Amino acid sequence: MQMQLQRSSAAAIARSLQVLGPVAHRPTTRLCSSQAAEGPAATGPAGRWRSLRVIPLDGSAASLEASLRTLRELRPQQVMLETCAQRQDLALRRTAVEAEAAAEATESGGGDGSASPATSPLSHVDAIATVHGGLRGADVAALCKWAETADAQVYPIDRPYQETQNLVARRLLLRPRELLAFVRHSAALLTGGTGQAGVPSLSLGMRDVLEEEREQHMAAETAKRGVQGADLAIVCTSDRAAGLERHLLGVGAGSSATAVRGKASQAARIWPFLLVLVYVVVPIYAIVLVSWRVSRLIAAYLQGSFTLSQAPAPVVQEQSAASPGVTPQQSAAPVVQEQSAEQSAASPVAQRQ
Repeated sequence: MQMQLQRSSAAAIARSLQVLGPVAHRPTTRLCSSQAAEGPAATGPAGRWRSLRVIPLDGSAASLEASLRTLRELRPQQVMLETCAQRQDLALRRTAVEAEAAAEATESGGGDGSASPATSPLSHVDAIATVHGGLRGADVAALCKWAETADAQVYPIDRPYQETQNLVARRLLLRPRELLAFVRHSAALLTGGTGQAGVPSLSLGMRDVLEEEREQHMAAETAKRGVQGADLAIVCTSDRAAGLERHLLGVGAGSSATAVRGKASQAARIWPFLLVLVYVVVPIYAIVLVSWRVSRLIAAYLQGSFTLSQAPAPVVQEQSAASPGVTPQQSAAPVVQEQSAEQSAASPVAQRQ
């Protein structure tokens, strides 16, 4: 009896393993970041990959070191960066130039030649990342260097910054209040005064351009470039981590991001020029023109007052005093007669010639 029970239990276990066998070998998708969500991952675009990791960065050296440590542990095959191809090239070039300068300074005996982040000037890449969003240039260079040593593919998935500038200019062209708020907000970001009181926040429309549409674009690029069954890692700023998780786990993320990308690519890139023309060139030209007209009026007024003070009456009086009883017309008559006499004397000479 006991032998029969053992055989029946063994048969039941074998049947259960046969049923669960194909499921056990399926690749699972895990989304690990500040908010873990493994349940709905199989229903969204992330279900194509074996694993997905969203690694947020806050711009500090400790955060970069933690992200590099996480990448060494995971060893993903593809690394997606919150930057564009232009900014990636600029960051790599700047890093190469700084490395060469540091090597030359070391060889010449002038110290290590490396500048601290606090004293180094803000680069073009860092300024764009601060205002429009994205990873800093030093972080991008460090992540690309690690990917090269780990034999991992690096993909910039952020929208090109020229498109972002174009969309921002088109949004702000006919909205001077939003333009003023955007300028003050950008100045506070660049000077490190975001926590100060009185700094205006961005409007809902500007947040859609700089946050929501960029997140949709990056989710679409990840779904487009990610290889099925591969291990993926997305390195982004801490502000965009939750949005990327939401779009990658959503069902309709790909179609909406494709529509946003098509709308952005169809927009003409003349809006930054028009913004500068309307708010910089035209006011300066108007100020110069008004100043020139005012200066002309002032000069004409001053010249008119000067001629009135120098009246010609004393000259006439002097001439009348020199010849009393003779009018100015009569005094001018001998001069005319003398001129006619000279002309008549010169006419025979002309006839002889």
